[in-house]
Amino acid sequence: MAQDRYPIHIRFNDLDSYGIVNNAVYITYFEEGRKLWFQDRVRRKWDWQRQGILLVHHEVDYLLPLTLTDEAEIALSIGEIGSKSFEVLYTLYKRHGDKWLECTWGKSVLVCFDYEKQKTVEVPEEWRRLFEGE
Repeated sequence: MAQDRYPIHIRFNDLDSYGIVNNAVYITYFEEGRKLWFQDRVRRKWDWQRQGILLVHHEVDYLLPLTLTDEAEIALSIGEIGSKSFEVLYTLYKRHGDKWLECTWGKSVLVCFDYEKQKTVEVPEEWRRLFEGE
């Protein structure tokens, strides 16, 4: 599936005492990437109370460290799509000369949720079309 890429801005407070991005911060980078992806793909304001999502699972593989001065990007794509859930796949890259090196792989599982009714719901058809049309 196609990947959409977005810049990641590494902040000083993302670093641990070794001067590399703390492992927990990558989850925040994933979240930021998802936010940008939804803004780009859905391109409309929607009612999050009725078409919300719940994060239910993360997986992260750390390959190379990121530092404060790295130029970084996150690539996102959609993995498996279920009746009520879908996977978002991530690759974090850093520039090394004229190449982009893979630093981190990740996956999130998200469940569609109606906050007004307090129950899981089917993946909206609009989203399914977006996901499958990648």
